[in-house]
This record gives sequence, C-alpha cells and structure tokens, in this order.
Amino acid sequence: MALAARDVKVGLNIATSGSWSTGTADATAVGAGDGVYVTDIIQLPPSMQYSDDDSVGQNFIGSVQVSNSNEVASTIPLYLHFFDTFINPLWALAFGTGDTTPDALSASTAYSCTFEPATNKTGLYATLVQDLTHAAALVQEVPGLKVRGFKISTEAMGRLKVEFPFVGDTVKIDSTINTATQVTALTFPTQGLRCYLDDSTFRINSQSGGALAAGDKLAISNLTLTFDQPMDVRHVGGQTTIIEPEENAFPTVTIEVESGRLDAASDDFFAGHKAGTLYKADLDIVGPAIGTLATTYELMFQFPNLFVSAYTPGAASAAGQIIPSATFKALSTTTAPTGMTGVTVPIRLTTTGVRSTNPFA
Repeated sequence: MALAARDVKVGLNIATSGSWSTGTADATAVGAGDGVYVTDIIQLPPSMQYSDDDSVGQNFIGSVQVSNSNEVASTIPLYLHFFDTFINPLWALAFGTGDTTPDALSASTAYSCTFEPATNKTGLYATLVQDLTHAAALVQEVPGLKVRGFKISTEAMGRLKVEFPFVGDTVKIDSTINTATQVTALTFPTQGLRCYLDDSTFRINSQSGGALAAGDKLAISNLTLTFDQPMDVRHVGGQTTIIEPEENAFPTVTIEVESGRLDAASDDFFAGHKAGTLYKADLDIVGPAIGTLATTYELMFQFPNLFVSAYTPGAASAAGQIIPSATFKALSTTTAPTGMTGVTVPIRLTTTGVRSTNPFA
C-alpha cells in the first residue's frame, strides 16, 4: 500500500537545552503532547549544494562535489486553534517571547498568557519531526528551526487557518534522537476547538480616541493578519549547515480586511488613507467555555497604533453590492492608547486557556 497523507504524523518540541553554536543544531526529542495536526504535508525536500568542476582542459564535466546543505524554508500549516496547550509553543516561537508567569483565572484552572514581539530570538528554536514511514522507517527531522512569524487567513465557511513560516538548518532521515519510538509517543490536541470568523470581532477607532467599545465593531467578511520577522541565512567555514538565523530587518505587521458592505463605517478609511490617520484596533476571537468554567477560550490581538497603508473602494457590475477592503500596517507607540494599558509594541497576543507554563521553560 502506498503512503497516504492520513498516515503522516508531525511533532514539534521547543529546545530547552543544547545549542546551535556549531554545526547542526542540537535536536530535541518529541513525545507526548508534541503532536501537531497539520492541514498539508510540510514540504521538506533534501536540498544540497553541488559544485561542478568546470576547470579548463576537459571536454565534459566529470566531477561534482557536495558543498553545503541549503537552509530549509517551509511552512507549518494548520487550522487556527483555541487549545493553547497545543498552539502556544508556536505563538512563543513566532513572537520570540513566552509568558513566564501565566495569570491564573477561575480558581487556577484557566490561565492567560501574553506574547509580544521580541527584539532578539537567539537560542529560541525548535525541532520538527515528520514521519513518512512506509515499508521502512523514514522519519524526517529538522534539528533546528526558527519561526519567522505567522499568517492568519479566512477560508471556506469562515474557517480560520494559520501558517507558521520557518527557516531550518537541514533535513535528516538518520536521526538518533527522533526515531519511530518518539513518533509513536506523540499525542495530539483535542479536536473541535477550531476558530471561525463568526467567533471573531474586529474593533477599530481613532488612536487618540476612547477605549474600544461595541460601537467600534467593523463588520468584516475576510481577514488576513500577518506578522513577519525576516531572518538571515549564513554559511561559515567549518560546517555544512547554516548558523543560527538572526533577525535581519524590521518586523512587519499587517491586517487586511474586506468589509461586509460599503457603508458609513467602511468608507471612513478612504479619507483615513489620504490623511494618514492613526487608529487602534483589536481582534477578539472567543471560543467555547473551558470545561465547566464560566471562562472561555480566547485569542485577543491588540494593535495600539495603525495606519491605512492601502484602501480599495471596491468594484461592482450592474446592480451588485460594492465591497471595499483596507490594509492596515501596525506601528509601535511611545504611550499606550486608552483602553490598552501597557501595549506599546505593534502587536500583542493574549491567549486564555489551560496552559499554565511558559513554552520556553
């Protein structure tokens, strides 16, 4: 029988020891609690640099040598999930920070964790494993990867998907750290806790205005939220894999929204784009109750300082409705706006769930 996608298992574990100082990053074993439900197979093709000997004095090239192992540039795709025990390690890798003291809620059975973009992610990497076992064991391992950010977007039926792009050192199929034994030990998150657009509320008003309230809700029919931190890729003498990637440019945060209709609320961003108006906004995605508690699962994204980088009034033919769209770019601010105490970075994420530990601990 051929290998089908339903047979593939993926696991990810943050490195809590070891280093990426020389050679290939030290791999971390995956196990219980590290399973990741992906929506597509992660593309991990082997990619080596081959150097032809094209010296003169020969009619044909007859020799080639392996130089370096190319970096692994791929994406971890999954449905946006409320279950924070499973997804918080990915948020931590994307932002470069993990909440060291999650706040206890509801008699210490629910917790909130806060993530903000770090200014440095040195040493914050993870090991990825993908099992392609068929007739013989074929466990792909990326010993070290750095997550560049994330992209949340709407799909069919309003389903929300998230992708985590990463840069890794190499792909191994002969790991002694992660074998069929570690793959067998993987356990996976609770299903039925996926996020949808109808779980979401997007509110926006003037950056200098009052705290965001129900009247600031903008009806949106499509959403794309992107956080991207460029990373460098460098080879050095004495090793065939890249050294640990580091931040190589300013991070960017953009929010693209398509409004439900062109109306008195959505047409404001035409003038806002022309005038360079500054806004603040939040995206609140609320899930079901946590067990029998009154507290619910939640993802709260806050943006203290936005401007409209692009606005499209929309087009329609005949008697069709006009659907506008706007793109906002997030900035930092020196003073947190009203209603966003302490939020001065371009984006903050607060999760509410059941995870009580720092993913980097």
